[in-house]
Amino acid sequence: MLGFISLLMVIVFSIYFYLNYVKMEMRHPDTAKCIPMLLGMTGGLAVGLVFGIWFPEMLAVSTILSILASAGTTWLIGTKFGVNCQIEAQASSLMGAVMGAMLGVMLGADEVTLMLIAFDIIYLLSFFSITKILEKDAQAANQPSLKNGLLSFFYIAFLLSICLIGTIDIVQTNSFIHMEKQETIHHHGH
Repeated sequence: MLGFISLLMVIVFSIYFYLNYVKMEMRHPDTAKCIPMLLGMTGGLAVGLVFGIWFPEMLAVSTILSILASAGTTWLIGTKFGVNCQIEAQASSLMGAVMGAMLGVMLGADEVTLMLIAFDIIYLLSFFSITKILEKDAQAANQPSLKNGLLSFFYIAFLLSICLIGTIDIVQTNSFIHMEKQETIHHHGH
């Protein structure tokens, strides 16, 4: 469940980025290069981790699927920045997807939830910081920034993502504890 939420979160935020920031002009080309690289890498790691967890016995399949999925989301993010940035974003995404898939395959069952939450939070914080940089740059250049409604949607989606991740963690932790108690009771009964 948490893996599906993680994947959905990367897809939704990538679409949000594409729809809302594709027409903004960056004043600093160096900053423009860093944005798709950061989001490509963190998104690729999150996507790769999910596929690695879903297919732990098939590293090649999980790696290929994570590369393809993260390439799609990275295309949405890198489109606005031109060909050079798109290439850098895709390379970062590829590297992140491969590393995430390998990590997902290597994790023990008790580590999966913690790692998914950590990567989700890293992705969300990266996305949030990039959004703030773009908004600040737009204001400094006297460009129209996001409409308040869209910015409000982003903040609400950001907070809901954090709450959803935390809630799922609590539910999964409680379910794991309950299963351990049942197993302990079952073993003591024999």
